[in-house]
Amino acid sequence: MRTEPSSIILVLVGVLFVAFLLFKLVRPSFSSRAKRQEVRQKIADAKQRARARGSDPIRRAAAWREAAWAALRGLNRPSLAASYARRAERLDPNDEEAVGLLAVSLRHAARYRALERFLWRRLADDPNQQGIGFLRTYDELIRLYDGPLRRPEMAKALRRFRNR
Repeated sequence: MRTEPSSIILVLVGVLFVAFLLFKLVRPSFSSRAKRQEVRQKIADAKQRARARGSDPIRRAAAWREAAWAALRGLNRPSLAASYARRAERLDPNDEEAVGLLAVSLRHAARYRALERFLWRRLADDPNQQGIGFLRTYDELIRLYDGPLRRPEMAKALRRFRNR
């Protein structure tokens, strides 16, 4: 049985190409595994600081926010991030970063009804109803009704009230 050298070279190139593809598939999982472990450790450290009894609520809220950002960006787990952001918001309700983080997390998790309830509660509980946070809450509600909830009449009514 005679084989031509070009056939052998072609098979060899094919085998090398398959090996290269397998290497590319396996290699990112090793680095992402280490990165995920690093993010998990960062979350664990933040949670430990947030649960410290002697710490003041503002520092504890900052630690919960840090854990939420890590869960959202590092692990791509928006529901977990929403849970941590909700804890931060409860500790420091006036912190706009926690409120924004909670809204972003709920939006990424596609928990639109929970986001809607949260935003309406924020509007109802705001004592001065004039600050930047109040306007951001209005804008977030308008975006929610224009977008995923598909209720343009509610968005239109909110725009009218916001402009007054």
